[in-house]
Amino acid sequence: MNASTVNNCEEKMETRKIVSGKLGEIEFSEADVITLSAPILGFPDLNDFILISNDKSYPFLWFQSVQDANICFILVEPDIFYPDYKPDLNKREAKILGAEENSEIKLFGIVVVPDQPKNATVNLRAPLALNMGKKLAKQVILDDDKWQIKEPLFKNQE
Repeated sequence: MNASTVNNCEEKMETRKIVSGKLGEIEFSEADVITLSAPILGFPDLNDFILISNDKSYPFLWFQSVQDANICFILVEPDIFYPDYKPDLNKREAKILGAEENSEIKLFGIVVVPDQPKNATVNLRAPLALNMGKKLAKQVILDDDKWQIKEPLFKNQE
């Protein structure tokens, strides 16, 4: 991922580089950084991430930590695999993310890929909620127990 720089009299955006254990060298600017309002469960010291997508990995995205180059989550939009996935966020969560309406927030499931990729699971109970306009994110725990932490990603592809 490359960030563009501004080379006029206005403020110049500095680019930074990290070498991801999964993705190699990544160049980004501070404007690309998404800040977590609360850490992802199990990763208490990581607050800053960048979201990376490319045509080769679609529909999967990478959520790369800026603070620890070895931490990179695989994300997916759950409704691609679960068309009926339309949970409601409570007003408190939306407020924390700086959203006036839930439509400003996009939900992503964190994917776990074991040795056999066909057995991959996605966390639908505690999705990552992102307000891309404000560059804020938070892992939310849904009240609805319809969705599980380890839903099979490829449930219909047996």
